[in-house]
Amino acid sequence: MVIEYLQQIKDSYFEQKHALEKQLNLLEIQLKENTGMIKMLEETNDSCYELFTPRNVNSKNKAKINELMEEQKSINESIENLKNSIKEYSSKIEQLDQIVEEENREIEIVQEYTEAMTQQNIVSDDEKESSEDNLLDGIKNVLNRVELCSRLIDIDPVRCRLELSSVMKILTDLIEEKDESDF
Repeated sequence: MVIEYLQQIKDSYFEQKHALEKQLNLLEIQLKENTGMIKMLEETNDSCYELFTPRNVNSKNKAKINELMEEQKSINESIENLKNSIKEYSSKIEQLDQIVEEENREIEIVQEYTEAMTQQNIVSDDEKESSEDNLLDGIKNVLNRVELCSRLIDIDPVRCRLELSSVMKILTDLIEEKDESDF
């Protein structure tokens, strides 16, 4: 359930990142077009004619070049902002991947724990014949539970405490059983 939720968030981040990449591509194309237009306008200006005439030559071209230069500055700023946003989304996606991987590991540990407990219950049901076997099985059961608690302590502390209390009960039962069998 948590993994599905995280996957949905990751998908939405991926979609947003993809949309930003499309915007980035459009801005880069617009930047190239502006650069080409500026070059073309600069080529149409005759620098020699401009030097020898007292008149204002091609003032419209100069104004258009200045306008395109300003537009290029704003496009470059937008491109940098989009690149930063894309980097943020990429890092968020990576973080979500790491979280999902951790969750999968935790699920595997819990599944191992459940399988071990099931096997332990099957073993303890089948082999309750002699008191020595019962004592040995009890010790094995305690050892398995303590080992699984060491794995669960970081993942699920409450469940670990419950398991430790059941281990203490098993140990006290084993001690009582051993004392009764000695008399």
